[in-house]
Amino acid sequence: MHEQLSVFDWNVRGLNGHARRDVVREFVRLHRPSFVSLQETKLQVVPQSLATEILGGNYGYEFLPAAGAAGGLLLAWLNDRCTVSSVVSNRFIISAQVSEQRAEPWWFTTVYGPPQDGADKVQFLHELVQFRAGTSGAWLLSGDFKMIHRASDKSNGRLDRRGMRRFRNFINQAQLDKIQLVGRAFTWTSARDQPTLELLDRMFVTQEWLTRFPALFLRPLSSDCSDHCLILLQVVDGVQAKRRFRFEPYWASVPGFWRW
Repeated sequence: MHEQLSVFDWNVRGLNGHARRDVVREFVRLHRPSFVSLQETKLQVVPQSLATEILGGNYGYEFLPAAGAAGGLLLAWLNDRCTVSSVVSNRFIISAQVSEQRAEPWWFTTVYGPPQDGADKVQFLHELVQFRAGTSGAWLLSGDFKMIHRASDKSNGRLDRRGMRRFRNFINQAQLDKIQLVGRAFTWTSARDQPTLELLDRMFVTQEWLTRFPALFLRPLSSDCSDHCLILLQVVDGVQAKRRFRFEPYWASVPGFWRW
């Protein structure tokens, strides 16, 4: 039994300070993930020297610059474990096509959703729809979506129901399965006396990806350096995954579903 691949995903709330860089470097050293996805880097550029300082050697990477002092996205991959044959960047997402010997390539997309409600969130989901329309095969989607699709993903009743419907419609349209985070209900806190808690940091996969990598473990890693929780996805060889039945809402839209 060994780890086939792993994904380290975190909204770091800035890499322009030494403390958070040290935390990222330590987690990468301990877990040696196949992919590292960092949101809200607050960096205009990520030079090779900084990437090496944070990640160590042998990582390739792509980044989206911050807008002023906000935003920024970094996707890195371990070259001796992953072969990335193509990288596509948009305003809110970075996607990498991963090639494997004797297997069809698959896509990994990391996102940093816009924090404000309105047109930017519509554009964000449109980017994802357009990307998926131009690709095929297995897909892993990860990051800080800044959106929820269920009322239970937030600790209070102040809900953007229109945004929830848009997000839910995208998940159904793309035919995505949610990877369940084990041991934690929420990944973000407002850090107030009576905090709001939300599940903003998520991972989704297509059925093709889940069929190829059935033994999944998505777990939180604690940190005091951000109001977001680190999450680590581990895919393990040699583990017999239990067969599961889950009804997905998009099934009802498939032609012929309602025939008896």
